[in-house]
Parts: sequence; C-alpha cells; structure tokens
Amino acid sequence: MTDDWIHGGKTPQARTVLIFGNCQVPFLAMMLAALDDLNDDYRFVFVPNHPLPGEAVARPAGEEHLRDVALLLSQFEDRADNPAAQALRARLPAGCPVVTFPSFIMNSIWPFECPEPRGQAEPRYPWKRYPLGDMVGLQVAQLGLTGAIAVAAYLDLSRRKMPDLQVRLQRDVERMHWYDTRCDVKLADYVLANFQRQHFFWTAGHLCEDAVVELARRVATAARPYLGGGVQRMEACLAGARGFGGMGDHQHPIHPMVVDALGLAFGQPDHSYRWYSQNWTFCEYIERYIGWDADW
Repeated sequence: MTDDWIHGGKTPQARTVLIFGNCQVPFLAMMLAALDDLNDDYRFVFVPNHPLPGEAVARPAGEEHLRDVALLLSQFEDRADNPAAQALRARLPAGCPVVTFPSFIMNSIWPFECPEPRGQAEPRYPWKRYPLGDMVGLQVAQLGLTGAIAVAAYLDLSRRKMPDLQVRLQRDVERMHWYDTRCDVKLADYVLANFQRQHFFWTAGHLCEDAVVELARRVATAARPYLGGGVQRMEACLAGARGFGGMGDHQHPIHPMVVDALGLAFGQPDHSYRWYSQNWTFCEYIERYIGWDADW
C-alpha cells in the first residue's frame, strides 16, 4: 500500500476502514478522512477492484490492515466473479460489517467510446495521452485524414452513426436504479437531478468535486452506526475538504450532438475541457485524437 491510498488515523490504536472499488474510491477515502469528529480513530484504506497500470492483478489489502479492520465499505459491482472482491471477502475478520454503495456511471454521454489500441503509457500519462478510444475517430484515422478535413469527416460520419441517445440514457437510468436496489447507499436521485445542469461526469466514471462530496456525505451517513460522528460536524468537515477540484485533470470532451440530445446545460461548441495540461474544445480535441498528436 502506498501512502496516498491511506488516509486518516496515524496512531497505533487507529482501526482500519477498507474501501473497495474503482477510481472513485481514493477520493472517497480522502473525504471520509476529513471527518475529524471520528477522533482519529480510523484510517481509510483504498483497496482497488482492478489492476493499475503495469500490474497484472488488483493489489490486495495488506495483512496489517486486515488484523484490525472495523468496517468494509464496498462498491457494488455488476460482476460477481471479480477475483479481487472474492479474495478480499475471504480474508475479512468474522463478523466484519459491510456497507455497500454504488458506482457513479454514465455511458450514454460518450456513445462512441471503445478501447484505444494506439500509443503507449508514458511516465506522465500512465493511461496513455488519449486513454479512451473513439470508434468513429479510429475509422477516420485509418483513412489517413488529418487537420480540419479529418474533423469534418468525423462530424459527418458520427452524425450518420449516432445511436438513439434517449435509449442509451434510459439504459443508464435503469442501471442506476438497479444499483440502488442492491446497495445501502442510494445515488440515482442525485445523479438524475444534477448531470444535465452541471459538468458532472468528466468521463463515464470520473466526477466533478460536488459529486465526490455528495458520495462522501451519503457513505458517511450510512457508516455512522459503525463509526460514529455527527451531521453538523460532517457538513463542516466536508466543506473544509473542498478545493481538490474533482477527479484528476482529464475531462473527456462531449460531442455537440450529445450535448443537444441529452439537454446538457454546458458543452456548447466553444466549451473548453481540461485535458491534462491543455484546454480544448471538442473539435480541437478530436483533431488531435485522430492524429494522435503528442506535441503538447
């Protein structure tokens, strides 16, 4: 375990709260550790449900944390056969309480997303410069087109291939409600009330700061019977922990047709998205993506 995966209590008496899940979980752990009315009694330890770059399997929890684990906060997964989840559950102390919470996910905003076959990981970009593929962009790239002509070809081809986004959105809505029925923490109401009016999803699973704070609020409330703490102090601590800016420095640009079809209040053609050290509109991004531009 690295230090950035462990937050909160540092004393020998501090007990462990394991938080199992995807890339949303380290941010959740950071926010929960800010709840100072827990009196430094707990450390919050991220346990990934997936391998990280350069790793063949998900990294397990350390034995030192399993000896004194007080609670498992477990993100719900579609797949019941995840080896990382099975291994963690098998090692939990008998009688360890478990609180489940959903993953934020919204696939309909990026209808052409696919695995990206090009490029390699770099020291500054362990997930590659362009982590998420675009199936239409890859088709245009195979034609050898570049620059403004490539963008025009992309926009034309994507219009012809655009799926029914209302159907895709309904699938997302149904998935969120299905997650809620299987979890102690519910999120669908919050997502559906907010994803259109603010830049909520930066990728299908990376979130703005407000979403991370709300996730922490709801998980902390569900965990209070096991960990203690009070509502008023929680709100003060969560407010004080703001300012981290959301999940990372990569906001995946959104196709203007998706913006219109889903009624998003942001993402007009001149909207600028943060892309690591850059800020690009959708068309600026897709031109660079098609050509795999690395001159930045």
